[in-house]
Amino acid sequence: MQITQIKEDISISYISALCAYAGIAYEVVRHDEDSTDGILRKRFLLDGKRKFNAELRIQLKCTSSPSQYTDNGDTLTYKLKAKNYNDLCLPATTPIILGLLILPEDENLWINWTREELLIKGCMYWAEFSEETESENKGTVNIKINKKNVINTESLQNLLERIAKEEWP
Repeated sequence: MQITQIKEDISISYISALCAYAGIAYEVVRHDEDSTDGILRKRFLLDGKRKFNAELRIQLKCTSSPSQYTDNGDTLTYKLKAKNYNDLCLPATTPIILGLLILPEDENLWINWTREELLIKGCMYWAEFSEETESENKGTVNIKINKKNVINTESLQNLLERIAKEEWP
């Protein structure tokens, strides 16, 4: 298997595990012409009585290469394909975010398994571009991601709840 496919599978496993633990349904999208790799779904009870089904699409990226990203302290700069960036900028009825998993440069550190735990060493960050202008670039677009935007069970719950309450973006 090629290294890019391994990284893709690790990013899917990462988000799938977080969603499972948070009680969020995660569906892998097999054909992602619109840069949607997965859909997160959760039903919320709003105002103690009204049910709302919230959905969020996600485009997953994974890198371990310092040539692909720069850690600027409070932000990350990542080289995203212009096609993906432009897809993330398009208005849509179902919001979409970018999920960027940063793995260690040494691939021997990516996954650690023992009888007691399965550890994925890395962190996934999210960014949202629906209010940005599409790029004229043909190759890549340098995007900035705030490192406060960590993807974990709490942030996934918050994102979906904001969608349910129509507070997005």
